[in-house]
Amino acid sequence: EVVLIPQVAMRRWLQATLAAEHGVAANIEFLTPGEFVGRALAANLPAPRDEQGRKLDELDVETLHWHLYAALTDRALLAQPAMQRIAAHVGGDDPLRAWSLAGELANVFNKYQAWRRDWLLRWEDGAGPDDPQAILWRRVARGRPHRARRIQQYLERFDRIDGELPRGLPTRLSAFATLNVSPDVLRVIATQARVGTLHLF
Repeated sequence: EVVLIPQVAMRRWLQATLAAEHGVAANIEFLTPGEFVGRALAANLPAPRDEQGRKLDELDVETLHWHLYAALTDRALLAQPAMQRIAAHVGGDDPLRAWSLAGELANVFNKYQAWRRDWLLRWEDGAGPDDPQAILWRRVARGRPHRARRIQQYLERFDRIDGELPRGLPTRLSAFATLNVSPDVLRVIATQARVGTLHLF
């Protein structure tokens, strides 16, 4: 059985509670909603690959951090009128400003991948030509796979009642206190109910 928990700390409490109630708690796999989504995507969408067939890494926080740092130190990009305020912030004497801002933006963009997929996909299509966030997202996402795009592809295939059935999902899934999940993550979790039993606690 697979059990969804909001954070790893809840695993021990839940295991102990189940063991106290039933005498034993074994063969239970505990996943966070994000880990479950990652598995669903991996099981149902081909891994993104480059022209040489090598697997491409998705834009996670660490990868975003490095790509954003490269963008924030690119003089040509910072010369765009829309990037003036950012250029003024990172262009001072402190070389760590660009690195620090890249880290903050990486966290923001990572949250957008779960909560604001629509923004990211619109930005990729050219929306917000004068929006610094849109400009930076286009720069770092160009030609790279990311979770927002993969969630879009997954939901297009499996979120319809008459659509294809997802593969590789557990036949029984129990979700405990997973209250703070994005609508997209909730929709991916709900696709499991098309191939098995979903219990929400």
